Amino acid sequence: MGVRTTCNICSNNELVELIKMPKMPLTGLYLEKKDLENNLYDQGFNYCKNCGHGQLKNVIDADLIYDDSYSHRTSGSNISISGNDFFFNTIESVVKNKEFNQILEIGCNDAYLIKKLSSKAKNLIGIDPVWKDKDFIIDNKISIKGKFINELDDTDLNVKPDLIISSHTFEHVDGIYEEFFKLVDLAADDCLFFIEVPSLESTINQRRYDQIFHQHLQYFSYSSMRFLIERIGCEFMGSKYNYSLWGGTSLYWFKKTSKINKEKVPNNSFNIFQEKQITDNYNIYKKQLQESLNQMQAFDEEVIGFGAAQMLPIIGYHMESNLDWISKIYDDNDNRVGKYLPYISPKIEKFSSGDITDSIVLITALDSTKPLLKKILNYQPRRIYTLTNIF
Repeated sequence: MGVRTTCNICSNNELVELIKMPKMPLTGLYLEKKDLENNLYDQGFNYCKNCGHGQLKNVIDADLIYDDSYSHRTSGSNISISGNDFFFNTIESVVKNKEFNQILEIGCNDAYLIKKLSSKAKNLIGIDPVWKDKDFIIDNKISIKGKFINELDDTDLNVKPDLIISSHTFEHVDGIYEEFFKLVDLAADDCLFFIEVPSLESTINQRRYDQIFHQHLQYFSYSSMRFLIERIGCEFMGSKYNYSLWGGTSLYWFKKTSKINKEKVPNNSFNIFQEKQITDNYNIYKKQLQESLNQMQAFDEEVIGFGAAQMLPIIGYHMESNLDWISKIYDDNDNRVGKYLPYISPKIEKFSSGDITDSIVLITALDSTKPLLKKILNYQPRRIYTLTNIF
């Protein structure tokens, strides 16, 4: 585990640790056996008052976080599919019928997005460590390389890319400024960049502090992203907000300019969060979770969870409960059935018709609350609880 002492965006070394999170559980893991005591690591949320960027204090070894048990795949998640479709549609609306020589996708996961873009380029390359040391070719246009971004170099590219895209990858990357500058250097002149990341504004304003977890090292605000784009010598072109994905995400697009000045200090300044706003909203978030816990336990009746979401361990952590008062958690994903989430006590079971009729149901997949509400109501439960009143 490493400790970051400088801002990933502006290199300021006066970061403020606003939230301490000792022994916080990992996410993205589905375990064969219940384990409430392992997969816990100390963490903290640091904030830069210079550019408005948030980042984790401790950087956990990537090989530990993204080992063979890390399960997230785009095509296996309706939320991720919807998010990638939003990303694709935004690209289409900006570039229209333009054809590219080389598209490079950083963090291609299972290649869902890069496949959708196949008709827009002569060649496409995706990189992602989930395919570590498993380079392969999908077809005569698309190839995949299993590596981290810091391992990318000229030998991986057929030609200099003129479109570089990344959907929800750079929040996982340490050394943001260095990696962005490297990409700009590898790119063709006038290369377009489309980068989507979770929104710090959404995390704070909607009190979605469950979106702060070990895999997300970076928490971009509008201010910090604009600062970064200018610092690497690129031209900001536009941004768009996706309200339906993980509480809210931001998509930015910008262009490489003919001259890159690595020493450029941005002149633009944007509104940034005050420290007190971040900590006050976090305290409200924890209080709301505790009130929800007290209300559900007050009835002294069996509660059934619905949706074995990857982020549930973080919500349980901030609720200060391993959810042992839930009898079981139902899920439709066969790959999760019979397994356990880190820090969470109940076992994941297969859902079938009638399992929740006249039962008390807690929706345990926060970002799927809307579709799950519609589904659950079909089975006439006695009561339905949600983990938050914002969804």
